[in-house]
Amino acid sequence: MRQVAMKLIALLFVISVLSCGLKKPTVYEGHGTLRVKVLDDAGDPVAGAVVYWTSHVGEVGPRQLSDSTGQTVFQGLSSSEYTIKAGKALDEKIGYLGSEKISLESGKEDSLTVQMRLNTAGLKINEIYYAGPVNNEFYFYDQFIELYNSGADTVYLDGTIFIRGGGYNLAGKDNDGDGAIDYFYFDTSDGTEHRCFVYAFKLPGIPGVSKNYPVAPGEFVVVASDAIDHREIISTSIDLSNADYEFYNPYFFRDPNNPDIPDYVNIIDGAHGRETTTDFMLNLSGDILLLASGVDSVYWDGIDIDTIIDGIEYSSNKDHIHSLELSIDKGFAGTAPDKVMTKYSGMSIQRIRPGFDTDNSTVDFTILDHPTPGYQ
Repeated sequence: MRQVAMKLIALLFVISVLSCGLKKPTVYEGHGTLRVKVLDDAGDPVAGAVVYWTSHVGEVGPRQLSDSTGQTVFQGLSSSEYTIKAGKALDEKIGYLGSEKISLESGKEDSLTVQMRLNTAGLKINEIYYAGPVNNEFYFYDQFIELYNSGADTVYLDGTIFIRGGGYNLAGKDNDGDGAIDYFYFDTSDGTEHRCFVYAFKLPGIPGVSKNYPVAPGEFVVVASDAIDHREIISTSIDLSNADYEFYNPYFFRDPNNPDIPDYVNIIDGAHGRETTTDFMLNLSGDILLLASGVDSVYWDGIDIDTIIDGIEYSSNKDHIHSLELSIDKGFAGTAPDKVMTKYSGMSIQRIRPGFDTDNSTVDFTILDHPTPGYQ
């Protein structure tokens, strides 16, 4: 009897401890409410827009239509960070797209405005491979940029300029309000002037006049750092010997050059700062990449924002602070709920579907385990 009594006392003690430590929840999961208002790029409400959410763990919510005031309500939401996406097609090629993020607590009610922009068809940066292959030799010279023409008409690359703009605190910005991405900025902390363009490489030709480098509707083209078969150097790398274009720097004597492939040539020649003496290379952890039409060819006073065809910012840091002008890109690629781009991983970033562009790289791009030059 004594042993039974002692066991009952011990059991009652455990129950009392658990009852003190495990309190009844005050809020049930799945009771959050989110009110979403959808606007067009002029700030007017959009009726009939398709709106849905994705959670930070990859769940996808139901598709709902915005009402005559541009609003819709999602109920029964659990605590999560949500990406709200909205779109409305005008025809097969053109439509409004937009997305925003919000953190919501279950049992709470919140509101969010999603301002969409007109997603016009045309030339897009579709894939960027910058991480380098899996290797222990610090090899990353197999980088490439893939372009895609999502329009109904042929476009021409003649005179276009690729710009790497990362690496500076104020890079990718119009810091002086003149409508251009700055080439220089003045650092008041140390009284010196810094160059904001790391690289600027241009394809020969006159924009809108010469037509030597066409990209047909639905066509993918690849611009390689070096158009060679990189597998001959690193077995885990890729073959870029059939790239459509390559980057070439005449100031870099060790830069290999495929004579059969047209070149994007370095145009930072030292007249406005020390010339670039390396090949066009993207940072393996984070950077800004711009494609400009080349209409504004006086790059040293900045590139006019309205001549930038497409721009992407990426980072492997989930807490990265966005740098690029919001009118070009208001998010950044390179991170996802289930994976992060890392150096020498053999991964690349690619639009979730060819031509999909909301000017928010956070939702426009996904991470591929392997690069696919030419949309393989």
